[in-house]
Amino acid sequence: MKKWIIIVIVLAGLAGLGMLIAQRAEKVQATRAEQAKPIALAPVSVQAESITTHDFIDAIEVAGEVKAKRSVLVFTKVSGRVEELMVGLGEKVEQGQVLARIEENDLGWREKQGLAGERAAEAAVRQAAAQVEVIRVEFNRAKKLYEEKALPEGDFVRAQGQLNAATAGLNAAKAQVEVARAGAGLAKEARSWTAVESPIAGVVTRKFTELGASAGGQPPQPMFEVQDQSTLQIQIDVPALAIDAVKVGTTLDFEVNERPGKTFKATVSAVGKSLDAQTRRLRVELAADGALVDEGVLPAMLATVKVKLGERPGLVAAPRRAVVQLAEGPAIFIVRGNKAVRVVPDVLNGDKLFVPVPAGATVGEQVVVAGQDALREGAEVKVIDKTASKSDPAAKTPAAAASPTVVKETTP
Repeated sequence: MKKWIIIVIVLAGLAGLGMLIAQRAEKVQATRAEQAKPIALAPVSVQAESITTHDFIDAIEVAGEVKAKRSVLVFTKVSGRVEELMVGLGEKVEQGQVLARIEENDLGWREKQGLAGERAAEAAVRQAAAQVEVIRVEFNRAKKLYEEKALPEGDFVRAQGQLNAATAGLNAAKAQVEVARAGAGLAKEARSWTAVESPIAGVVTRKFTELGASAGGQPPQPMFEVQDQSTLQIQIDVPALAIDAVKVGTTLDFEVNERPGKTFKATVSAVGKSLDAQTRRLRVELAADGALVDEGVLPAMLATVKVKLGERPGLVAAPRRAVVQLAEGPAIFIVRGNKAVRVVPDVLNGDKLFVPVPAGATVGEQVVVAGQDALREGAEVKVIDKTASKSDPAAKTPAAAASPTVVKETTP
């Protein structure tokens, strides 16, 4: 009896265990079935603009340096202490204007000494001339007597020699006047050197001295730098392929790093007639209005000059901000039927604002310009902001239309 009871209990336990295992298996299968169901992804919210046409300008960027029309360093010709300073940094000066004065020391006395020597030499000339006249009278009397056979030949020759000697003395005195006059002139010139003058009209761009400082000496040091900024110049070296784009009179755009976002104008003023043997480039000089200095374009700034090579008008284009970098390379996403379609743009031949789309897109289609980083081919999208492209013919701006495709060039 006990044996049967035990058997019944064991069977009941096995039955309960089997039911538990079956329930657990059903739960596992239900979980797997739930996990196998497809997950419905929410659409990606994006912003889009219209694909349109754009006029691309091919250009190269060439580096150059802004320079003043002329720039000179002003030195003093004499050594001494700076006694006066007439100008300061940034002041405009005229040609010949006195910028500073150096102490005269003994130069004033040397000038007076030279003038006195000149007067003494002139007095000696007058004295010699008077003596010549006296001797000439004696010679004329002796000549007459000699012609009348009333004077021995020896006396006549002696009188003639005296006249020649007096005349030579007069000539020597006159030469001495020239020597004295030159000495006086040199002394006067040396004294004038104490006034340091500007050799050109322009602006004082640097001042190397102060009141009371020593000037001159060896090696000589400049006192001022003066620049003629009436015209600014830029020298660039362009490759041979750009020769036709840099004719004299052509206007080019340039920028300087210190004035970001601003574009300035310069005109080709001179073009070399030969390539450099080392760089195989052509030297070109540009001239810009000196008034640009007031706009912050200063000499010694580095300039980037855009040289226009050609145009590619009316190409299908997308905004450059629509480009996203994928593992396969750069791409844009076109919205078609609420799905994202990947298209490859020509990013290398675009400009700052737009890139050409050689194939895969048509004018009027919407291209994603915000939110594209989260997209993949075929992803569902929801356009939350749809605007016309800034290069749309109806909304084209001069800035957008003229954005150049550039290749940066640097001056060796």
